[in-house]
Amino acid sequence: MQTPSSSPGRRAGGAKTGGLITDGRPLASYDFLRPAKLPREHLRTLQLAYDTFAHRLAILLTSQLRVVCRVAVASVDQISTDEYLAREVDPVVVAPLRFDPLPGTAILELPQVAALTLIDHLLGGPGGKQHVRPLTDLETPLIRDLLGDILTELKIGLAEFVRVDPILGALEYNPQLVQVGGPADVMVTAHFDLHIGEAESVLTLTVPLQSVLPSLQRHSESDETTAGERAAQAAARDLLTQGLREVPVDVSVRFAPAKLRSNDLFDLRPGDLLSLGHPVSRPLDITTAGRVFGHAVATKQGTRLACQVVSANKEDFPG
Repeated sequence: MQTPSSSPGRRAGGAKTGGLITDGRPLASYDFLRPAKLPREHLRTLQLAYDTFAHRLAILLTSQLRVVCRVAVASVDQISTDEYLAREVDPVVVAPLRFDPLPGTAILELPQVAALTLIDHLLGGPGGKQHVRPLTDLETPLIRDLLGDILTELKIGLAEFVRVDPILGALEYNPQLVQVGGPADVMVTAHFDLHIGEAESVLTLTVPLQSVLPSLQRHSESDETTAGERAAQAAARDLLTQGLREVPVDVSVRFAPAKLRSNDLFDLRPGDLLSLGHPVSRPLDITTAGRVFGHAVATKQGTRLACQVVSANKEDFPG
């Protein structure tokens, strides 16, 4: 009599064995280099960097346009390149950016209406209602100069976690004309509420995650040390430094070395005159552990020889 065979992946009695167990849903590959969700601490770092950028940008625009401007971070989202390119957006001025030395291309988007409002204020106008149209050959250099100033503020904001040199590319009017990465590549998009006087708009900054992820990870690791731990480390370092200052060391004052033949050394007798080759006007070297840290001239103090310091190489011995 045959006994019923156990189903694959189970022993008798229903216990699971090794093997692939699924619930019927399709499997999807996971790339650990492209996380599905940005960790919370990385988002917090980006938020702080973008807040700094927004604050400085508001000051920049207010001073240059002579009208009150306000900028605030509206959101920081994570999307794929496909999702980014599939968005429906109003006509925009697209500024491709390269964050040297990081790889990849970032994009700064400014609605055409906002760009024309900025230009109108730059030229002394009231910044009233603008009609959607591409920039003229005269307007393009004006907006590029302003974008250059904006990138300077962005550089300062990003310095929260990474040092980069933003480089502005050729302006476009369609985001799809800019190569930003593969369809599945992850992008981090930040939206900024932009108020130029009474006009309202949205500034968008999109950065490839892989460009900034290593810097975010390093910044997160450096932040794992608590303030108390850093204070304890600083106190221990100061205590060690102070202790080293009290350690006695051997100090020598020496002439410039002279070269002699071995026969001359063997023939030395009391009364011989040995020329050192040390110029009379040259001070003596003050040394310790083989390093010169100052210069002095010979003198005396009471019945003892002494030296008077004439210079000290403090840069070699900081603190």
